[in-house]
Order: sequence, then C-alpha cells, then structure tokens
Amino acid sequence: MTLSRTRCALFAALIGVIGTAGAAATTKVSLMTASEEASLIETRHSTGEGAAVSSFTTEYFANGEISMAWEDKRVLLLCKKAAYLNLPGMKPDASKLSVEQRQMVAYEAMMAGFGGIAALGSVTGESVEVADDGTEARRPGESKWAYGVERYEVATQRMPDGALRVRVRKQATVNNAKPSSPDDTFSTDEDQAARLAELAPTGSWTEVLIHGSPRKPRTDPAMSLKGWVSTVERQAVTVGEARRINGCD
Repeated sequence: MTLSRTRCALFAALIGVIGTAGAAATTKVSLMTASEEASLIETRHSTGEGAAVSSFTTEYFANGEISMAWEDKRVLLLCKKAAYLNLPGMKPDASKLSVEQRQMVAYEAMMAGFGGIAALGSVTGESVEVADDGTEARRPGESKWAYGVERYEVATQRMPDGALRVRVRKQATVNNAKPSSPDDTFSTDEDQAARLAELAPTGSWTEVLIHGSPRKPRTDPAMSLKGWVSTVERQAVTVGEARRINGCD
C-alpha cells in the first residue's frame, strides 16, 4: 500500500513537471496601454455561430487624427472637433442632418471604437496573459451582472506581425435570482427579466486586434473628400484643404 501511494505521488509529480515544461512562457499585457499606443484597432463581433459578423476599425495617426470605418461608412476626425462624415445609404442623408446631429454621429463612432476594448476589459480585467511563443492561450473569464455572472472563454495570441489578438466567447449565464415577493421594490420579477434580456446571448463573441506598429504621420492630404459632409459646416475638396480651413496645420 505504501509503495503504491509512493508510485502515485511520483507519477503525479512527473505529470506536473511535464505539463509545466510544455507550457509556453507568458507575458502580462495591459489592454489600456496597448490600445492607447495602437496605430490600428480592428474589432469584430457576432451574436453566435452562423450569425453575421460586424466589424469596426479605428486608425490613429501621429498628428492626432482618427479614422473610423464600418461597412461602407467612414468618419474622419481632424482637429478642434472638426470631423467629416462619409455615410452612403444613411437615411436621412448626412447632409440633411443638423450640425449637432452630425457631431453626435462622429462622437458615437469614436465611442464605438472604445466599445470593443471595454467589452474585453469587463471580462479579462485590465491585463491579459499572452504566450511569448505566439501560440494561442485560453482561460476562463467572468463578467458580473445584476443577478449573477456571465462565463466566457478568453483567447489571447501575439500574431506574427506583432498585433495583439484577444477574443472572448460567451459560454453561459449564471442566474442566481430568486422569485420576488409582493413586497419587493427593486428585485422584482420584471426587473430580473429586463436585466436578463440585456445580456449578450450564449455563443456570442467579440474579437479585437490591436496593432502597435508606428503610426502613420497623418492622413494623406491629397485624399478626396468628395461626398463627405463636415460636422462644422466647412466643406472641403481634400483633407489638406480641410486642415487649412479648420486651422489644423
């Protein structure tokens, strides 16, 4: 009996050593720092297997300009709150919107760029562990909601071009809510159902690619702004002209 226990202990220790030796070394990476230093952030999202995949890209330039794109739509943020919108197919047409409405579109586009990082951070926390050898690393993650937690699988990877890839896929919703009583004011059955309906469906996922390579100096000044609409009523033919009339140079 003693010999058998000794052999089991040695076997378990050996397995542990082999497992440790086979595991890739990892480095902790701050999502906030990576996103603040990024030249390009690509965000993809889907509500589940077989569902459509939406994408959103945000490009940052060294002079502070920001270019945002989704589907066939684009927003270019220059300086002093001056932005230009290219929104084909939008109803009503962007040119028919008030200045305040145009500025709100630009603001929402900018916030959408932060949305992917925020979605990751709510699950992963401020930092993620990334394998040094470029392999994909996976671990469980959780996000709290009003009556429980959402469980996720978190995948991280350093891509060959140096970009950081982080993907979270929802695996389950844990609902700890109890049936409400007639005297309950806040945690009513209606409130529980409403909060549950706000959650992402199981199987949904969000993936972000954060490119940290050097930023381009600025948007090409010769880029045409034909079909673009100014948020500050200063139409321009090219990006170079837009910079000049908005005092960006």
